[in-house]
Formats: sequence, structure tokens, C-alpha cells
Amino acid sequence: MTQLKPTVLDRDNKARDVVKYPILIHQAITVNFVDPAIYKDDNGTWYAFATNNTAGILHQPGNGTAVDYGRSNIQLATSTDFLNWILHKSIQDPLPQVGAWANRDVSNSTGIQRANVWAPDVLRRSSNGRFVTYYSAAAGNTTTNHCIGAAVSTNYSPAGPYRSLPGSIACPTNVGGAIDPTAFIDSDGAIYVAYNVDGNNHGNGGICGNCVAPIMPTPILLQRMEGDGVTPRGPAVQILDRVSEDGPLVEAPQLVRSAEGVSFLFFSSGCTRAPSYDVKYATAMKITGLSTRAESELLQTGDWDLQAPGSVGVRWDHVAERFLGLGVILLFK
Repeated sequence: MTQLKPTVLDRDNKARDVVKYPILIHQAITVNFVDPAIYKDDNGTWYAFATNNTAGILHQPGNGTAVDYGRSNIQLATSTDFLNWILHKSIQDPLPQVGAWANRDVSNSTGIQRANVWAPDVLRRSSNGRFVTYYSAAAGNTTTNHCIGAAVSTNYSPAGPYRSLPGSIACPTNVGGAIDPTAFIDSDGAIYVAYNVDGNNHGNGGICGNCVAPIMPTPILLQRMEGDGVTPRGPAVQILDRVSEDGPLVEAPQLVRSAEGVSFLFFSSGCTRAPSYDVKYATAMKITGLSTRAESELLQTGDWDLQAPGSVGVRWDHVAERFLGLGVILLFK
């Protein structure tokens, strides 16, 4: 078994870490680049994909955005070293059109009519080398209930462009909708998509709409897919749900397997954009059994002066043998 040499960062000693590890903790993308997912191609180029509409952390200055922010269905950034990132213009939108099931007429903070696409993720199909992107968008005649769709690349680049399938792959609008899809290929080649039910969307009030009884569940579900990556195989199964310590919700799942074969489920709890928003994780030897939670948060407000450091993208780098993550204003190795 490979012996890893992890870098241990001390959340209570930011000054030491910044001096000792100057490239490990730094601001990477200076505009709103929310719910990022990351992918590394065979040439060593990193791709990051992000939500197309949000307002940043609540009550904070510097909620800057790109000039054409909100015009793309999916935001795209690339890097050759995971340190310096290029944010691409909307003309390079990986997803020019959303599926026919999505509502294209939702007005965001820019006043531009878009589909409010959230939390995209990508995987490469082993069958033909094409890429699949998963995304959530406002569904049908609603502006609040999201569903999850998929699109297949028209070429062999993670950057696309992608052509959307006409139908959704998960659309439980009766319980709040589905958001934050994340793709995972298991060691046996099986394809899975995890997502969370947006139950707080149908909550009864309070923080993030879900702190007044009865509290609505916000489970994270795991959906096995056929080899094409776009056809569900059987029903989705629950792998985690909120507990009282999580506050109003759990969301933003990210699935990663380490070199030792341990499956990690990273997720966020608390209230989106508020100081309570954090990153937690659970582990298991099998992806269907991710129920062993870590004893404490992985990241929370105040760590290295971060604010609401939730909804991060995480990948295992097989070359460097380490987890890599990208957050709203966070890059860590």
C-alpha cells in the first residue's frame, strides 16, 4: 500500500501555515465561482465548473462578479498547475442549452433570463471517451424547484460543448426538488450520481427556510447509472441525511475514493451563505455505506479567515496522491 505524506494544516495557526505553505492556501478565483467541480485531463490541465447565479456570502463586501457573469449556463475556469486559474468568457459556455425540461426564463441578479443552473459536475465515459455533465436547473413552470439533467459532450474535451438530453434524470419536485449532482466511477467501473433533495425549499420557515417544525428532510441520495452515464439504473438510495447538529440542511455532496480504497463523501451543512455553512465528511469502504461521519467539521467559518467555506469541489490526484479541493474563495492542497 502506498504510504501518503499528507500536509497537516493548523486551522488555529493561519500565520504559520501561510508562511510555511505559501502555495497551499491562497485565493485562486476572485469572482463568485460557486459550487465548483474539478476535473483533470490526461494532459494535466485542470477544469473547474461552477454555478451561474448567486450573490456571494451574505452581508460581505467584495461580492465581485465577472463582467458577463450570469450569461453562461455553466461557468468555466482552467489551470495547468492548480494554482493560477483562467476564468473563461461566456462565449465558451460548456452548456449552450439546457434540457427541454428546464425553465429558461428565470431572472437572476443580473436581470438576464437564464435557467439558474447550479452545481455542475463532469465525468468521462470509458465506453467512448465522451464526457457527461450533470447539472441542476429550475424545472418547468417553477423558479424554485430544481431538477437534475445531463448532457453529453460533442467532442472529447471536458470543456465541451455539451448537448443536453431533453428529459431530466431526477425530478422530485413534490419534496423540494433535486440539486448538487456529483459524479463518481467506482473501482468496478460502475457509474453513480449523488445529489441531495432540496427539502428546505419546502420548509416551514426560519434559517434557510427549514428551522421551524416540522423540519423537512434533505437527504443525500445515490443513483446507480447505466454505462452511458445518463440512464438511471434502479431507484436511488439514501446514503446520508441531516441530523440536528447540521442545522437546516445537508447538501453539496462530493464523492472521492482514496488510493487505499476508502470512499469519502464530502458535504456541507448549516445555512448556505451564512457563517454556519461548513464542510463535513463521512467515510466507508463501499460507496453505498457512507454513514460513518467524521467527529468534527473539516472546514468552518474562521478557519484561515474563511467565511462560510461550504460547497467545495474535491478530487483525488492519482499522480500526486493527495486530495485537491476548490471552493468559493478557497484553494487547498
